[in-house]
Amino acid sequence: MILRILTVCLLLLGANSLVAQFTATGVVTDMEGEPLIGATVQVKGSTSGTITDFDGSFSLEVPTNEATLSISYTGFTTLELPISAAQPQVEVVLEAGVELSEVVVTGYGTARKEALTGSVTTLGSEQIENVPLASVEQALQGNVAGLQAVMGNGQPGANVEIRIRGQGSISASSEPLYVVDGIPIASDNLSDGSAETSNPLATLNPNDIESVTVLKDAASTAIYGARAANGVILITTKGGKTGKPKVRLTAQLGANDWAVSEDNRLRGLTAREYTDLYIEGWVNTGETVEQAVERFNRDFPDPISGKPAVDITPNGSGGYDIGEIRVDNRWIDELSRTGLNQDYNLSVSGGNDVVTYFASGGYFKQEAPIIYSELDRYSARLNVGVNINPKLKITNNLNISRTYQQGMNDATRWANPLYNGYLLAPVIPARDETGQFYDDHKSFFMGGNNPIGSLSGDDNQEWTMIRVLENITGQYEILKGLVFRSAWSIDLLNYQEFYFRNARYGDGRNTGGSAQEFIRNTTNWIGTQTLTYDKTFADGHNFNVLAGYESQNSSRRSVRAFGEQFPPNPNLRTLENAAAGDPATSFLDEFSFTSLFGQLNYNYNYKYYVSGSLRRDGSSRFGSENRYGLFWSGGLSWRLDQEDFIKNIDFIDALKLRTSYGITGNAGIGNYVALSTIAFNFDYDGAPAGAPNEIGNQELTWEESASFNIGLDFTIFNGRLNGIVEYFDRESSNLLLDVPISRTTGFREFTQNFGAMRNSGVELTLNAFLIDTEDFQWSVGGNITFLENEITKLDEPFRDGTHDRFLRQEGRDFNEYNVFEWAGVNPDDGAPLWYTDESRTTTTSNISEASQFFIGKSGTPDFFGGFNTNLSFKGFSVDAQFTYSWNNYLYDATAWVIQGDGRFTPRSQSQLVLDRWQNPGDETDVPRFEWGNRSNSNQRGSSRWIHDGTHIRLRNLTVGYNLPSNLLSNMGLTNARVYMRGINLLTWTRDEDLYLDPEAGVNGFVNSPVPNMRTLSFGIDVGF
Repeated sequence: MILRILTVCLLLLGANSLVAQFTATGVVTDMEGEPLIGATVQVKGSTSGTITDFDGSFSLEVPTNEATLSISYTGFTTLELPISAAQPQVEVVLEAGVELSEVVVTGYGTARKEALTGSVTTLGSEQIENVPLASVEQALQGNVAGLQAVMGNGQPGANVEIRIRGQGSISASSEPLYVVDGIPIASDNLSDGSAETSNPLATLNPNDIESVTVLKDAASTAIYGARAANGVILITTKGGKTGKPKVRLTAQLGANDWAVSEDNRLRGLTAREYTDLYIEGWVNTGETVEQAVERFNRDFPDPISGKPAVDITPNGSGGYDIGEIRVDNRWIDELSRTGLNQDYNLSVSGGNDVVTYFASGGYFKQEAPIIYSELDRYSARLNVGVNINPKLKITNNLNISRTYQQGMNDATRWANPLYNGYLLAPVIPARDETGQFYDDHKSFFMGGNNPIGSLSGDDNQEWTMIRVLENITGQYEILKGLVFRSAWSIDLLNYQEFYFRNARYGDGRNTGGSAQEFIRNTTNWIGTQTLTYDKTFADGHNFNVLAGYESQNSSRRSVRAFGEQFPPNPNLRTLENAAAGDPATSFLDEFSFTSLFGQLNYNYNYKYYVSGSLRRDGSSRFGSENRYGLFWSGGLSWRLDQEDFIKNIDFIDALKLRTSYGITGNAGIGNYVALSTIAFNFDYDGAPAGAPNEIGNQELTWEESASFNIGLDFTIFNGRLNGIVEYFDRESSNLLLDVPISRTTGFREFTQNFGAMRNSGVELTLNAFLIDTEDFQWSVGGNITFLENEITKLDEPFRDGTHDRFLRQEGRDFNEYNVFEWAGVNPDDGAPLWYTDESRTTTTSNISEASQFFIGKSGTPDFFGGFNTNLSFKGFSVDAQFTYSWNNYLYDATAWVIQGDGRFTPRSQSQLVLDRWQNPGDETDVPRFEWGNRSNSNQRGSSRWIHDGTHIRLRNLTVGYNLPSNLLSNMGLTNARVYMRGINLLTWTRDEDLYLDPEAGVNGFVNSPVPNMRTLSFGIDVGF
């Protein structure tokens, strides 16, 4: 009996003990629903605890029937919540506390920012959308340390030059790789000629973009191997989130003007100024005033009155008087306008546990402040995600867009109407007595061109791009932590150019009108297969392993046709209406890549991190002996804030030290330069024939870039101040260089691996939250990059660049000018002066007696970056962003004509000629003016055309107001915002007389008179 009682008591005690403990399970995520890997889950008041695994889940034995769990994660606010045996499952959402808590898109995946060992910068949608710019990369300017984004051409839809941590190559591409939702896409200029520019990135709607991530060092880029030497820009588009449907409508309307102020920009001469110059120019050649006046009256009659354009009367004492001015045509004013800027977008997003979606449609129109220069874009996107079951997920991202551009040729070409607008005399009228656009075919002074007529529709120059980007991805969890992912992507791009030159004037006047059509269809497909495995072992060992295979094929089929002699009917412009023309041509251009890659990420206790990647790429672009390359990286990081000796320092919230080193590649060359090829488009005595057109180099191989990076990330004072300090050193070797060779070979150059280049510097990024109260917030931030470039190996120096302005030489900056140095004007006779050598002790008026040398000025700035300030008070906000560049110098490649000192008789000049030398003793920098000046000095690379480009620009100013919530609820809205936004509103230049836009090409080369734009727009952003 006693034994039975004891047995019952033991069973009751065991039952009580079973009730007194239970297993708690749950998932820990951030506010965006992303799992927090390695979050600490602790039973308060006990030693029982655990950490979350790769999907944020945890399982924990709780020793009592009821308890309180404490959940913490670096960068997030610690949360305490009750739990009991009756409700053992929980879903935990932590709020972000400091900046290091971000989820960052990386190569082939995502990572928490505190887990990164590489140099990565991410911009969110709020920094990209609703900005009145044609392409997303323009929004990067000043927002990313180490990155230069420069618009050297103001034409809407023009290419933007991007350099990440300097110039990476001499002849091969220095542009980064662009990846959209996993698709490496075409991003280079699509135009068939060098005189125009058409940007395929302008086909993307910035309002569809969720984030842009810039990968800068080898630890972050090496997973992309052969195309990552110049950095990688990852563009992630928006997707749907679980919840009720959200509808968003945005509309923006604005105006575009020249970014350079009217006081500084170049202008043409007035009729009075030109008349004085004309007479003076001929008198300086030896003519009398009377002869010069007679010449003027003969050259410039007014076609309406039949009288001279300007009444000029010799006064008998060696001078002249000017009476009535009948023609005073301001060509540049006639070519200029206030352009329109429009942007309209409608999107809907939402979903449930099975399906999420994001759909959008948009229209964008941008008119340049020059007539006939504009861009129209229609875009549509549909992103869908489907959870077939807990293990299988499928996503499909589809983008379709049509972009239409109108524009003009660049540079010093007579087909460039804006360029002609500077050169045509103001005493030539735009229209004749019938009101038609005036053109005198026999007049050299018209040059057969009327730029106003050309840009008013008499000519056509247009580009059309239709693009389809499709990405379908399937993801299956084979085992817990082991995921297979298959992604198939296709990028279809149809590009068309059409030029028409009418028979009245311009390039078509001698051929009865001419037209050219160019069509290029590009098909780019990529298949990527990856396996990832996440595993947490005992004692805090956490592994993430990635293995993958990728293949890519790209083909371009092009057709070009040309026709002449068109009927005098403005509606008959297609090539079928041409009576004559050259035979049409077509060609096929292809390349392919195949790749194997792997990546390992390991951390111990989310404190010590190690990463490594390895990629083997094969490319059809290189010789058979060097077709494959191996690229790799290694990175380390140490979260110092997790150490006991840092945890006790109250003002430190997060502190991480990281470093990396690796090798990446550059394959940015033509598709067949490694091959010895023969072209069969020749005629030999009436029979088809072939001839060599490429030397070929079977030894040709990848450029390699060895990159070292060390950085410190910190957040202090309870998140009030955060920043990044980094040092980088990047050396590119085996440079793919087009080396000039003797013309006796039949070729101009030979592509080979030749030389090395180094870029090194320091980047600093700081952000401070100065005031953060319920009603008022104020933050400031900025970044600065100090950059040094040096050609470290070059067996033989060679000249490169228009007008020989650069000498590529070992030990020199890639963009350092090597020119004749301008010494001013001789005050005695107005002759131009140059220093004879770099000692700068002797001058000469004969440039043939001078020598070219390095003048200590470069297109590379000493430092550059951006800074911003953001203020908000209740519903009002003011955001201002500035960009700057210091000690970079600009080379005006059009000045040798537009400021030719009379070389091109007798074209007009800009207003700079008004400062010319006229009398002995005049102190000026503009030489004596003489029509027909036979000196070739202006056509030689000279520091006379080099200008200080140091500037600070108010890049973006936004003033907005968010309607109050009580008003929104009455209107059935979830949010509504009205705002005013200005782009390039103000610009300060150290050179007060700078007439160029300081935002020139990354090498300082200014070759486009099409101005960059200042935009003022008003917009509304409404959510339902």
